[in-house]
Amino acid sequence: MKDRIKVGVIGVGSMGINHVRAYASLKHVCNLIGIYDIDSKRADDTAQSYGVKSFSSLEDLLAEVDAVNIATPTSTHYNIAVEAVKRGIHILIEKPITSEVDQAEEILSMAKDKNLTVQVGHIERFNPAIQALPGILEDEDIIALDVQRMGPYDPRIDDTDVIQDLMIHDIDVVNSLIEGDIKDVQGFGRVVKSDKLIDYAVANILMSDGVIATLTASRATHKKVRKLSITTMKSYVELDYMQRKVIVTRRGGLVHDNNYQQENELEEIFSDEEEPLKAQLNHFICAVKNETRPLINGSDGLEALRLTKKIQNQIYRKD
Repeated sequence: MKDRIKVGVIGVGSMGINHVRAYASLKHVCNLIGIYDIDSKRADDTAQSYGVKSFSSLEDLLAEVDAVNIATPTSTHYNIAVEAVKRGIHILIEKPITSEVDQAEEILSMAKDKNLTVQVGHIERFNPAIQALPGILEDEDIIALDVQRMGPYDPRIDDTDVIQDLMIHDIDVVNSLIEGDIKDVQGFGRVVKSDKLIDYAVANILMSDGVIATLTASRATHKKVRKLSITTMKSYVELDYMQRKVIVTRRGGLVHDNNYQQENELEEIFSDEEEPLKAQLNHFICAVKNETRPLINGSDGLEALRLTKKIQNQIYRKD
């Protein structure tokens, strides 16, 4: 098909190889041209597995694509994205968008001048349970949110702390659910397994409208937990990211002559037929093709990074 977007994947580590797999299954909307990785053997092996080209240089890949998927370490995001944008190439860049706020601002300014699509890979927003929340909360007045994202230590992740690695997912989700400015941020953390990086962190965020968000992220917990709870004036919403399940508890009517109200629960489990990663990549390709705003555009990624930095500064006492 002539109208298929030509896409390339940069970085085929544990995450990038899944992106290659997902793009290969989206042949009806895109043409996976090939991949590039600084580890040429890994790139060659992956390319052979999926029947695509392994490029020997970043420049060679950029010369043949309309869009790229950047799934490399965060420290490399800025340089790669700048090279892509200079060549007029649309980008999907894994979270966090860059290491530093000023780098992200520069990329977005360049992309805007060239009318290019920038999408940031905050994949939790493509979880069907998360996508159901705006409808559930449509007529609700939120009081507070509590998020837990915890699990065992992964020695492969040794270049960033738990705030930038895990908590940033929930920072983006909370930003998408709550409007208004941030009034106050408090952060606390502990080094547990790493050398100097925070492995357990808690952030308390107070919004200008009074909403309180408490985010806990851990890579020192011997159980994987991915949960979000929301207290509103009329209900209590519990979401399990892994089970893709939402339970809404609301007050019912008076029971006979007693002075209490019965609680009614509504549970819904969302289908796992559509993989969030595949949905994310399909969304990116469609945004490029139709020139529409991505669900998580560059500005959203920038805001998540800004709040991440505020929390880090609180914990490391850099401010």
